[in-house]
Amino acid sequence: MKVRNDGAVNSGANTASSVISDAGAGTAASGSISRTRFISGGERGRRPPAILDSVPQTPDQQTRNAVTRRIIDHVSAGWPRLGEPLVRHRGQYCYVAAPLPGHREPTPILRLRYQGSADQWAIGIYKASTGQYSEDDLPGSFGGATGTPEQGIDDTFILYAGPPTGN
Repeated sequence: MKVRNDGAVNSGANTASSVISDAGAGTAASGSISRTRFISGGERGRRPPAILDSVPQTPDQQTRNAVTRRIIDHVSAGWPRLGEPLVRHRGQYCYVAAPLPGHREPTPILRLRYQGSADQWAIGIYKASTGQYSEDDLPGSFGGATGTPEQGIDDTFILYAGPPTGN
């Protein structure tokens, strides 16, 4: 990256637009980030775009294994009548489904989105009406839309399977 005397940034061919174009279409595209000033002191302005900001963090295998165990233990202790939940990890997401009474297949219940720590996840509930997960539709009384995997289970399982009945 080169910084010109006027404060503008120009990284030539290695810009976000060319990298995205190269990755998406398989062709080289020309582009540059120009006339973006680095603001210092009390001036307000936008931070220059960064390519890696758009790349989601994903939990490592040790974190995925630990979180899976925590989820299974918490559901088994709180809702023993349901049996063991189905936990899947894909990229930055952890999906939890459970065998609900009267259903042949495990029912999707929640999706957790990794926030950089095994104890910090964005909580999304599965909406059967749309077949999608939503991080915006948890009742406000449940608190924030982020928390531990156990908080995610408590906030969503109660809506699908009723209050916990275990210890």
